[in-house]
Amino acid sequence: MVALQGAILLLLPARAMPVAAQSGAASAAECCLELLLPIGARAVGLGHAIVSRTGAEGLFVNPALIADVDGDQFLIHNTRTSVDASNTFSLLIRSELIGSMALSWRLIDYGEQVTQDIPGQPLGTLTIRAHVLTASYATQVVAGLNAGVNYKLYQFRSDCQGACEDQEFAATTHGVDFGVQYRPGFQPSLTLGASIVHLGFPLQFVNAEQAEPSPVRFRMGAAWEAAHHFVADSTIMLWVSGDAVVSPREGSLYVNAGAELSLDETIFLRAGYGGGAGIVGGPAVGVGLRYDRFDIGVAKSFREIDESDAIQVTFAIRF
Repeated sequence: MVALQGAILLLLPARAMPVAAQSGAASAAECCLELLLPIGARAVGLGHAIVSRTGAEGLFVNPALIADVDGDQFLIHNTRTSVDASNTFSLLIRSELIGSMALSWRLIDYGEQVTQDIPGQPLGTLTIRAHVLTASYATQVVAGLNAGVNYKLYQFRSDCQGACEDQEFAATTHGVDFGVQYRPGFQPSLTLGASIVHLGFPLQFVNAEQAEPSPVRFRMGAAWEAAHHFVADSTIMLWVSGDAVVSPREGSLYVNAGAELSLDETIFLRAGYGGGAGIVGGPAVGVGLRYDRFDIGVAKSFREIDESDAIQVTFAIRF
């Protein structure tokens, strides 16, 4: 478990791990680090600067962003990194009367590990996975202001095939996200967003003293459509966005920035830069294509160290 956490940490923003390691205080480390990784080709391509951008992919950083989505949708997000492979499935239903609801399931696969006895003979195989189930709801509060909430069930588990039952475990915790999105009436090309995510109970593997706290983050940002100031063609849009991400436990802050060029709402070119370290940091590029009821997106982030680039593919269908 310690080795696996260390591998995940290499792909995540800088945090207080050295302090925890030096003090030996396991409880100082945050749990559920997979929740900090971006989900969706649009999120990756924009450097994770999406806390104010309407869209189904944004529900993982701000649930209010699904309040104004265009119709019902089913989405599949596939992620590949040097540490894991994950798939996320989301079903989103929008009602004019009660608002938007979504149910998402994410499976993160860390592969298999062969266990051995003291002489070195194989005993069995451990399959290590994390599951995240997210239920979302968002609606309009007043004109221009949307609000949303996520409930999340997170489980990290190890399952045995063979004679390694003593190494099986399942650790479970719960959490919530809250978010708002605001469109000022005096500036229709501007959107603002803010959220607090990953509020939850500590994840307990051994006992309460060693339980790891959830990775709470404050996110706030803005997006602005800039193309209308330079071209009269309404089929061309250029959205620029920026997010600030704060970790209250660590007292750290970093900024993400992104730009998305849309051509007739059919072809999307994306570029961004994440201010954190690891997969959520560094430059990223992406493309998207929309045809009829179908959307497909591909994005790649480029790490500044190692070779642990992340590739994200998203497929969506509206119905």
